[in-house]
Amino acid sequence: MNETDMVTEILEIFWKEKLRFAQYCFDELATLDAQTFQEKGKTGKSPQWVLGQMISYDKTFRFYLPIALKISSFFFFHSFKDQEIEKDLETIRDHYTPPAFPSHFWEIQITEAKELKIKALDPLVAVQCESWKEVLTQLEAKLSLISESDAYRKRYTSLTGIHTISGAINNSTEFCHYLWNRHMGNPN
Repeated sequence: MNETDMVTEILEIFWKEKLRFAQYCFDELATLDAQTFQEKGKTGKSPQWVLGQMISYDKTFRFYLPIALKISSFFFFHSFKDQEIEKDLETIRDHYTPPAFPSHFWEIQITEAKELKIKALDPLVAVQCESWKEVLTQLEAKLSLISESDAYRKRYTSLTGIHTISGAINNSTEFCHYLWNRHMGNPN
């Protein structure tokens, strides 16, 4: 991405958290072989199913983002204030209430989706991780088209409600984190 294709500052905060989470998942999945990847765990779901659900959720987000922004353009919404964004984020976090991210999560340094490193040795795991990376790269490209003013003004409408764009990114992260912790456990 060049300088003009960067995600705006307000969205970048939440986007980096999303990318950290994806990198964390890639790192945790790196040691799995195909059998373990497809094997159902204690909750009856396999790591493959969990990753598939996260990919699917972000594909939906990627698909509906431009549509939601166009719909939002037809309405004359006022700009969000920082307090409204915080309230939106709190509502999302209260909805999922996942455990805190592991401490080493915050040590992951990443700024763009193309920087995601897939370390999986098993081809099946690597292919699914590559699929998620591709979705995130495409989603990032769509997010980078949103101006700073639109990031504060436009809304994202989904089945979970009408969110700020920052909230929509955070909703995606929180949902994926919830799925991960519920079915993969928190290994720290």
